[in-house]
Amino acid sequence: MRIRTEISSKYITEEDHKIAEISNALAHPLRVALVRYLSEKNRGKGVDNVTCNKDLVQMFDYSQSTMSQHVKILKECGLFITESENKFTYYYLNRKLLNEFHSFFTSKVL
Repeated sequence: MRIRTEISSKYITEEDHKIAEISNALAHPLRVALVRYLSEKNRGKGVDNVTCNKDLVQMFDYSQSTMSQHVKILKECGLFITESENKFTYYYLNRKLLNEFHSFFTSKVL
């Protein structure tokens, strides 16, 4: 998801820009639910930490195209990491980025 403002002030940092990009990506309840689902799935360990688009479509009861658009937004901001294998695309949660996003609010804002 594109942020419409460039870093144009000496007070707006690259970190501010990245936080805004992630915040925009999480501005839809389905995308929040997708992040929560992958963060809770097997506590992020082992083979069961991954899922494919087909599974997400069935679980959330959205069309393939709708789900793909939401996943695309999460990929663009870096929260979802994808890996293609045969005809499936598997999704992983970028826990490091999610933790950095969380830390930003707990250490600097609150």
